[in-house]
Amino acid sequence: MTSIRARLLIALLALTTSVSLLAGVLTYRQVLSETDILFDYQLRQMALSLRSQVSLAPRIELPPAQNDTDFVVQIWDLFGTRVYLSRPGLPTLNRVVLGYADLDLQGERWRAYGLQTIDGVIQIAQPTRVREALARSSALRVVIPLLLLIPILGTAIAWVVRNALLPLRRTAAEVQQRDVSSLEPLAVERLPTEVVPLIDELNRLLARVDSAFATQRAFIADAAHELRSPLTAVRLQLQLLDRATDDAARADARANLGAAVERATHLIEQLLALARAEPRDARVERQAVMLETVAAEAIADTHALAQVRHIEMELRSESPARVAGDAAALRALVRNLVDNAVRYTPEGGSVVVRSRASDGGAVLEVIDNGPGIPPPERERAFDRFYRRAGSPAGGSGLGLAIVKAIAERHSAKVVLGDADGGGLRVTVAFPPAP
Repeated sequence: MTSIRARLLIALLALTTSVSLLAGVLTYRQVLSETDILFDYQLRQMALSLRSQVSLAPRIELPPAQNDTDFVVQIWDLFGTRVYLSRPGLPTLNRVVLGYADLDLQGERWRAYGLQTIDGVIQIAQPTRVREALARSSALRVVIPLLLLIPILGTAIAWVVRNALLPLRRTAAEVQQRDVSSLEPLAVERLPTEVVPLIDELNRLLARVDSAFATQRAFIADAAHELRSPLTAVRLQLQLLDRATDDAARADARANLGAAVERATHLIEQLLALARAEPRDARVERQAVMLETVAAEAIADTHALAQVRHIEMELRSESPARVAGDAAALRALVRNLVDNAVRYTPEGGSVVVRSRASDGGAVLEVIDNGPGIPPPERERAFDRFYRRAGSPAGGSGLGLAIVKAIAERHSAKVVLGDADGGGLRVTVAFPPAP
């Protein structure tokens, strides 16, 4: 795991140190260069200050020598005779040099300057090592404070980075202190602008999780309420079976018990189907599914119930329709629509399932000639456990809720409408397959 704080500190400290060292090197070299120019200027100024005293050369007095680091002054007359030497103990120039020149005297480098006057020539010389030592000393006095700033800058950078990341640490601490039931949005006040989009997305995720939890809590509460009735019926039928006094009563009690168990089983199957159809499971791998194929399988699943009720079932495939999705979920969608149609259609009626391609997508229609659903109740028909008054026994009120959940997973739209000649038409429109 990479630490943002460590990366920032390393990068900024490395950058600051590199820039400071580069600045120190450049400053050092610049000071050396400028000091050399300054010393040359000093040589010339000394020569200019002595030009009016050439005729008095033997009587010129210079300050006492400071070890061997002082200047050497020589004056030559117009006839080429040296008439003055300031430091007899130091190396001397045995020839006249005008302007600036680098000389080797007794194995040592010297910097000299010669000035021509009307009375002669003035020469000023200085050891190069002295100039370089003074130049290095001056350069170091400039560079050392700059280098001493590096630890100060490092401390300042560490402090700035630490304070800049404090909002993230506070947010992390706030998240760490929460439990599974604390899904309130995180505060975005005093957060850096760059972090706000991340916290906003996290808050939206928390809102979705909270909504999912609320849905699950409602689902569990509704399921517990709905399961109470069939389980109570099973218990009552068991009690009646125990109290039966003759074979006819026992047979009747067994039949009622079997019906109660079948209703409870159907309800539990529908609850499990609805749980599998919830959006949290929407990340299943999708594949190309032919709509008429899953429709045929769904009709086969409900064929036995249709035969018992003498319902005529028909599948019409007007054009090949392909959907990108979960084949098992799509089969459950069609099966629930067909099952509802068969249960609500009067005996001897008909159910038609049609599939077709449309605008790059696919359309599924399930049409029956039953009582239909009045327009004011069509929105509520998708609610869990909602059953209209007068609905046939054996239903769970979950069929259309399952259909809606599976359709939402596939970005499809479900519309309830009136069938031609009476009855209900359920239309599921799927978007184009990628």
